Amino acid sequence: MTCVGFAGAGNMARALAGGIAAGKPDVRIVATDPDAGARERFAKETGGTLAAGLDEVAAAADVLVLAVKPQVLGAVVDRLAGHVRAEQIVVSVAAGFTLQSLARQLGASSRLVRAMPNTPALVGEGITVLVGGGAATADDLEVVRGLFTSVGDAVVVAEESLLDAVTAVSGSGPGFVFAFAEAWLEAAKSVGLAPALAERLVKQTLFGAATLWRTSGDSPDKLRAMVTSPGGTTLAGLEALEARGFARAVRAAIEAATRRSKELSAG
Repeated sequence: MTCVGFAGAGNMARALAGGIAAGKPDVRIVATDPDAGARERFAKETGGTLAAGLDEVAAAADVLVLAVKPQVLGAVVDRLAGHVRAEQIVVSVAAGFTLQSLARQLGASSRLVRAMPNTPALVGEGITVLVGGGAATADDLEVVRGLFTSVGDAVVVAEESLLDAVTAVSGSGPGFVFAFAEAWLEAAKSVGLAPALAERLVKQTLFGAATLWRTSGDSPDKLRAMVTSPGGTTLAGLEALEARGFARAVRAAIEAATRRSKELSAG
């Protein structure tokens, strides 16, 4: 039986472990976390086993997932140095911590994978991008990809440099969507809708539009054209957005987030 160990039992660890537990009964899950509340919630929500500490998790895991904050990861990796087994896959979900940094501390022969998931993984609708390093093989990447498909979609890329753009587009992307939703809600209330009705309309419209795009096979521009009649309300709204630089603002957000990801990766 394969064992997946988690160093850290926070939101992303719980989401991934819960998805694995639901879809892969042949996988054993074990985790540790210095926070007692996080440990208890992990065990309750995933059915996973709790370990006494990092050493115990590392010794048990075939796949070791480093699911801690970036500012903590360095200390965790220091403790693991010299204790990673040749057959063990080590997966980091921390932003800004490069494969080169991991290899420097764990050894170039370590089988390393960086993963960039996003928060919709919490409801099984995430997207994770993976890249391998060290001695990681194509089979190792497929093993890890299979784990992350438990909480949504997962894709492997060949170049680690792409992760800065990935971080901006899908990692930070939910934040941009929620910011748009906040503005949309306020606008809905400003034209006379009660808060409860505004929230119901905006929430379902976002969900419905995303589902339509996902299932129709049509491009966004085609779907936009479907709802945009000449001289109609949608066109009036789109023209107001464009006049205020909507597309330029979205591009600026992605570019700024990409730059910040590069700065964090550079230390």
